[in-house]
Amino acid sequence: MAAPVRVRVPPGAPPEPLPVQLLPCRIQHDGPAPVAAFLRARPGPDGDLWASFRGRRLGGRELPLPPGYTGAVLRGGEPGETPLGDTQAGSVTSVTVTGTFGAITDWGGDTAPPPGGAWPGPCSGDPWPRASTPL
Repeated sequence: MAAPVRVRVPPGAPPEPLPVQLLPCRIQHDGPAPVAAFLRARPGPDGDLWASFRGRRLGGRELPLPPGYTGAVLRGGEPGETPLGDTQAGSVTSVTVTGTFGAITDWGGDTAPPPGGAWPGPCSGDPWPRASTPL
């Protein structure tokens, strides 16, 4: 059984809305990045998005979260705290909300997104029940 997670929301203004990108590759970086400098999306004729990343063509589309859902960008605990996902009995993990999002841009590698059809990427079908596990 996973340890409980304490979610911290910084006092003051609400966390800023952030763009969230789901890329069809692994990048050896976890955290904020100047995505706009490397991934410049252009709208396609069917409302889809097209871009290139490190010379590879990407097709994508924005997937809005269902009504009533808000995504949260979380930063892991402080040094010395229990790592997220640790199963030690009695341990509590803390995360801090650093941003929010209302949509995920799902990118497919070298594929054209079908207009109005089912997207073949990792967010195909109805991903929200499996992607939105409560903390």
